[in-house]
Amino acid sequence: MKKILFTCIFSLCFLFPAFADVSLLHNVEQSYQSMKNFKAEFNQELFHRESNTTQKRTGSIEFMPSTYIFWETKAPDRELIVCNEKEVWNYLPDEELAYRYSPKVLETSHAILNVITGQAKLEDNFEMELLSKDDSTHTAEFILYPIEANPQMVEVTLTINTTDNRIQKIIVLDFFGNLNTIEFTKFHANISLDKKNFTLKLPQGIEIEDHFND
Repeated sequence: MKKILFTCIFSLCFLFPAFADVSLLHNVEQSYQSMKNFKAEFNQELFHRESNTTQKRTGSIEFMPSTYIFWETKAPDRELIVCNEKEVWNYLPDEELAYRYSPKVLETSHAILNVITGQAKLEDNFEMELLSKDDSTHTAEFILYPIEANPQMVEVTLTINTTDNRIQKIIVLDFFGNLNTIEFTKFHANISLDKKNFTLKLPQGIEIEDHFND
């Protein structure tokens, strides 16, 4: 189950086709790419269709260009995703288990972390509809469909804040009807962050599954 959740985190990107209001999303992209760094807090809900259960989590993400990412989710299940220029770790403290990957996993067009940090190339992977634009709440909602089949991502609903040019909410629907919802509650750009934060020191006795060369 935990491995599936990690896969969900690495399974999202979006595109701006000409038929949609592309300027809104381009503004978001440019806003993220102009940042020196950021730190954000979020609420996450993971709906499992087969069991009809929802797991609620809270967490935070820190980012420095171009591959420095620290993602942490807390109770009921703590999880860390730590990325730097040398490696990517997914650490599950409660299970005493860690997965190691090459930074190449962030180069895929379906990496949600690339979208959240503004590093994704948003050109060729999805068709998109503008669902709504609400000037009173300063939000716009888009629905995205992958051009290439991907069981981890059948449909994506994306809400952006048109005033701050920030991603406000992402909902990912997979082939099995499961939903991964991430909504950002706080966002701080261009703050003091240290690259030392983007390394993972594992306690002794942790089982490591190494997928670096996969």
